[in-house]
Amino acid sequence: MQKPDFNFFAEMERIDLAEDVFGTSLLALTFDNPREIVEYLVVHLRGWGPNPVAADFLKKLAQTRNNPALAKGLHDNWRREQISAVIQEIFNAGDLSAGGDDDSVIPVKKPHGPKSGSRAAAQNLDE
Repeated sequence: MQKPDFNFFAEMERIDLAEDVFGTSLLALTFDNPREIVEYLVVHLRGWGPNPVAADFLKKLAQTRNNPALAKGLHDNWRREQISAVIQEIFNAGDLSAGGDDDSVIPVKKPHGPKSGSRAAAQNLDE
């Protein structure tokens, strides 16, 4: 059941931002909570690195959180720590790297896979 303060358009904007950052579509499968999104993306983005949008987002996030590790290796594969931090920031979720449970429902769908060109565009992002 949806919470009374649920704003569909705000959630869609968050989903759009997540799609841009991860370079994949999130509109085919409903996830029960942010942790499920992280787990799904860890598996499905294996072998893919952050695109330019994600690299910029991670650089800003690293500064905001005073966590330079988030901006390291932007030309390499996605790391769980990076995915978790991005989802946590976009969906205002708690710490997703720990084993706790976050029961907020997020209406997103199953990604189809990384968007084409994401890997090539991810080169030279540490500059």
